[in-house]
Amino acid sequence: MEYLTVGTIVRTVGLKGEVKVYPSTNFRDSRFSKGSHVLLLDENNEIAEDLLIVKHLKNGDCDNLIFEGYDTIEKAEKLLKKDLFVIKDQSFLKKGEYFYSDLEKMTVYFDNGQLIGKVKKVEDYNKYATLRVAHSPKDVLIPFVDAFIDSVSLEEKKIIVKYIEGLL
Repeated sequence: MEYLTVGTIVRTVGLKGEVKVYPSTNFRDSRFSKGSHVLLLDENNEIAEDLLIVKHLKNGDCDNLIFEGYDTIEKAEKLLKKDLFVIKDQSFLKKGEYFYSDLEKMTVYFDNGQLIGKVKKVEDYNKYATLRVAHSPKDVLIPFVDAFIDSVSLEEKKIIVKYIEGLL
């Protein structure tokens, strides 16, 4: 089974078990909504604990959560620095949406067939995601928007970018 990291618990908030989570998902509202489940994994990538979210509050770029059974600061401290996961489910995505982990390591080409490089990382900015593509002598940043992206093939692990003079 494949899992996606949706956040990291960075600190406790208050005395009643609330934790601050630095999110690593674009779907914060649905991933962290009251009644949702997130997972803790052990060192063998097996489910160690299934956490039920009983309270969610957006806090700027972070999210404050309370989990069922974690109602004191002492219990919440045991969760510090732990990553939160969900089961990877493609049906969660709309047409034209992709998990960042699927885009990473894909090969990127211009629509004229010229190789650009491999996606090292997908960086999320306020307005849009950007592909960081390894290209000698330095990385190339390509906005992941329709104006730049011609097509994405998960099966072929290939992204075709519209040829734009001066991009490289």
